[in-house]
Amino acid sequence: MIFGLLLAGFTVLTILTGNHFWHEYQQTLSSCRQNPATPSCSDIEGSFGPSYGAILRLVYVTSIGVPLIFGLFLGAPLFSREFEEGTNKLVWTQSVSRRKWLTTKIVWILVFAALYGLAISLLVSWWGRTTNALDHSRFDTGQFDVQGIMPFAYSVFFTAIGFTVSAWFRKTMVALAVTLVLFIAFQASIGQWLRPHYMAAISITSPMGPDDLQSKVPVGAWLLDRGILNKNGKEIGDIFPAAPLQCQQIIQQQTPQGNGLAIRVKTFPGAGDPIDACLNKAGFHQIAKYQPSYRYWDFQRIEAGIYFGASIILISAAYWFVLKRDA
Repeated sequence: MIFGLLLAGFTVLTILTGNHFWHEYQQTLSSCRQNPATPSCSDIEGSFGPSYGAILRLVYVTSIGVPLIFGLFLGAPLFSREFEEGTNKLVWTQSVSRRKWLTTKIVWILVFAALYGLAISLLVSWWGRTTNALDHSRFDTGQFDVQGIMPFAYSVFFTAIGFTVSAWFRKTMVALAVTLVLFIAFQASIGQWLRPHYMAAISITSPMGPDDLQSKVPVGAWLLDRGILNKNGKEIGDIFPAAPLQCQQIIQQQTPQGNGLAIRVKTFPGAGDPIDACLNKAGFHQIAKYQPSYRYWDFQRIEAGIYFGASIILISAAYWFVLKRDA
């Protein structure tokens, strides 16, 4: 009942505000085509007012919070509460077998979590069209995790985690704590350490210069890394000690040295910067690695597949704990 009311309220919020901000964005965009000098055209998002940022945070926190709630309040107490109160033994001594008892509980809760997560996925992805059009950053961790099919996958996965730790530890408070820790660990690590490697990144190079490399990165791409390579292809950090002597002399002449700060290349507007020209002549160049925006749905499917596969393993472990270890 409570989950139904929350979903109904969230649906009303996303539909009303999603339509409002999308129409406002379209109107502002149309106006800017006719009068590009209008101040709001340089910051369309800022013209929406503070309510946009507040609702954005609420929508995204709800999207990522629902799977956690399922893990904490549907998965973690499911078996541990039964073990603590001893009601599992009462059921097992009746006509209901352990396997039927376990399967019924898991299936009903998983179906509920999956459908609820799917509804959240659809609502948030639809609501986020304005943000996606403004920022072109669907690969960002704060965007990738709350849109597409990820809330759906997370809802199933973290509910399955709750099942497993509940059957393993058989203590509700312990199961809650472990579920919460695992949620934080997965959210903090997957996007940073695993997600960038789902597909081989695209590498681009360009001569030294303030704008050469950035102009080659497509709009909406996920920029993973950028750096500077010497003539041998080795990435360097501080340019000054790695630069040839003649380039160091130019850097010393044109870069302020004071307060004990490390000397780095200073960028200058326009073409023909002598530092860049010297470094280019010495074989230095810039490199960047990125994931193109057209791979967004491929990454969504890969990551969702990982979570669904892990959910199967977790549910199998829950079955083992209840049917074998506690037999």
